[in-house]
Amino acid sequence: MQKVHTCKTKSFFVLFAILFLFSCASSKKETINKQAALYFGAGTQSLMNQKYTDALNSLLKANELNPNEPEILNNLAMAYYFKGQTDLAIATLNRTLELDNKNSDARTNLASILYRQGDVSKAVDLYNVILKDLTYEKQARTYFNLATIELNHYKNPKKAVNYLNLAVKEDENFCPAYTVLGKLYYDRGHFQTALNNFRSAAMGVCYNDPAPHYLTALALVKLSRFDEAKIKLSEINNRFTQTVYGIKSRSLMLELQEKSSASVSSDYESPINLNSIGL
Repeated sequence: MQKVHTCKTKSFFVLFAILFLFSCASSKKETINKQAALYFGAGTQSLMNQKYTDALNSLLKANELNPNEPEILNNLAMAYYFKGQTDLAIATLNRTLELDNKNSDARTNLASILYRQGDVSKAVDLYNVILKDLTYEKQARTYFNLATIELNHYKNPKKAVNYLNLAVKEDENFCPAYTVLGKLYYDRGHFQTALNNFRSAAMGVCYNDPAPHYLTALALVKLSRFDEAKIKLSEINNRFTQTVYGIKSRSLMLELQEKSSASVSSDYESPINLNSIGL
């Protein structure tokens, strides 16, 4: 009985040693992953703040600690891109998709870069693949990007409007789509519809963007609703004094004061350049 007991005891300690070593390895890996996550978070924040050198430094460290992690590689690719290393960014995004073929964020970034490089057909193909991802939560952006291509490359505003309507149907708070819809209707002379879209664009996350507020004022002028236009222009001047829209608002307010309502309605022209829209 004693021998059996000794044997069991020895086995127990051997097993304990194995578990202890495994626990140490797991603990070390967990520590490394936490460090990588910290660098990843810092790098992502730097990307958002347009501090691209800081972003690249942090994301390279994250990738060194946790290589072949798709989320890290995706953001690392964008850091490369904003540092002017387009080829390296494309290669890194392709590597991301090799590791995670369902990564729609990486595919979106790749499509946008290829579009800017002039490979429009490839970009469209990638966006159409993204649309098949039924669980992707950013399809409004996909539709918006396809609308941008229709406007800027194919010169097809009708198809662009269809995509933009799909964008706001996907996300009713996706204000960039409302802004472009408003511009399209404005240029067609449909000022009330343009106004409705500009007002939608000026709400929610775009409330602090002066552009849709100023466009709202332009539409009000076209509709001869000058008192409302003056109120909106005064709001823009107060909220966005130092911006170009603050300057434009002050200039337009002076015109409204100097001209009669009829002459302002017929003489004031403000064509909107749709080529300024970009991915």
